Amino acid sequence: MVKRTVSLLAMIGGMLTCVAQKPMTSQFPLQWKTQIGVTTYRTNMLFHKGTIYIGSNGISRDNRNDKLDGVYAIDPKTGAVKATYKVPFAGDDDVTGISIADNKLFFGTDNYYFFCFDLASGQELWKYPLPYDVESTPVAEDFNGDGIKDVSFSVEGHGFYALNGQDGSSIWQQDSISSHNGNVPALLIDVNGDGVKDIVSAGRGTANSDEIDGFKMAHYGDYHFALNGKTGGLLWLRETGAGVHTAPFAFTENGQQRIVLLDCYGELQVVDLMGNLLSRTGLGYGWFSSPVMTRDQHLLVGRYAMLYNDAVLESTEEYPVPYPGEKAVVKSVPMEDQTISSTTMVADVLGKGSMQGIGVTEQGLLFVMKTDGTELMKLKLPGKGAEASVYIADTDGDGKLEILVADLDGYLYCFSTNSKGKVELGGFKSN
Repeated sequence: MVKRTVSLLAMIGGMLTCVAQKPMTSQFPLQWKTQIGVTTYRTNMLFHKGTIYIGSNGISRDNRNDKLDGVYAIDPKTGAVKATYKVPFAGDDDVTGISIADNKLFFGTDNYYFFCFDLASGQELWKYPLPYDVESTPVAEDFNGDGIKDVSFSVEGHGFYALNGQDGSSIWQQDSISSHNGNVPALLIDVNGDGVKDIVSAGRGTANSDEIDGFKMAHYGDYHFALNGKTGGLLWLRETGAGVHTAPFAFTENGQQRIVLLDCYGELQVVDLMGNLLSRTGLGYGWFSSPVMTRDQHLLVGRYAMLYNDAVLESTEEYPVPYPGEKAVVKSVPMEDQTISSTTMVADVLGKGSMQGIGVTEQGLLFVMKTDGTELMKLKLPGKGAEASVYIADTDGDGKLEILVADLDGYLYCFSTNSKGKVELGGFKSN
């Protein structure tokens, strides 16, 4: 089954498009643009108390003492920068993921520190020294039960931390599993039912085999796992065949909470809250776009869509683990020479009364598709292209949705829509 799915995606991926692309502004007028610096596929945007927040890797991801590094607070109506949150010492102060809780801003840097700022005063509340870079998106939860949100994150190559939101002191550290260089954005969900959300992520541990499987080792030591939010202890572990760059995604089917997991070699697993395998399939090589399960039961990964529910699952003696069979129709937006690292958002940006998938490519296209993968439009962005996922919400309060694009030209663009439609998934790792 894995081979059948891979070949089907490869066939669809080979379809080309030669139609000249209309500019983005022909469908969605430009409201404003603001220079913030470059972002990554792990960058998230937040909309909090009428302000847009986004972290920046500066003029260049490779620069030290880069004047554009930091976190930006932006007026959603004008694009004016209301405040910036910057590290108070020299170095590589790139910021990727951010989180906000209790009116406090949490973020890590490439300068071996994690920070907490008060959003009311703009002052630093505390900082915590680390052994290496923070490339991940932090998550906030009351891990220690004191009524104040704490924060958890991974450090590149050095495991997982939970810090007290009040003073930055350590609650726990889990270093038996290293965060992969992809620094997987974690999923917060109560796995063990104790009332405190746990952390589902991925990383690298000890390989369980040194055998060769085809062109690669059977196992490199990569795992999906869940950590106890209270203690950092391991709740479950699922091996996977390659490193993981994508975020886990939680959804509900037939009254059961489930989690979809994807590694960069395309092994997709659906598990229950305790990590028990429910189904599996293969999607081909090279995934950085995180999987999304829509409410109409479609799996979206980048520009691909597949009907994925219990009714389309099959199993055989050769493949006893259930997999999506012939009823799991796969469609894709046809593209030529386009790379997609962003995660596809789900919203009604066209005002049709139904959801669409919205994504961007690194070569400068924004695409809109039905949730079944049928193409609706492809538009040319005014900049270079984007790795970061778009953000969709009514940010300016006019009753209509806006689309925010963090372009690789270093600008954040805000495009207006004429849609009063609903949003199913508006932002990557949003609070």
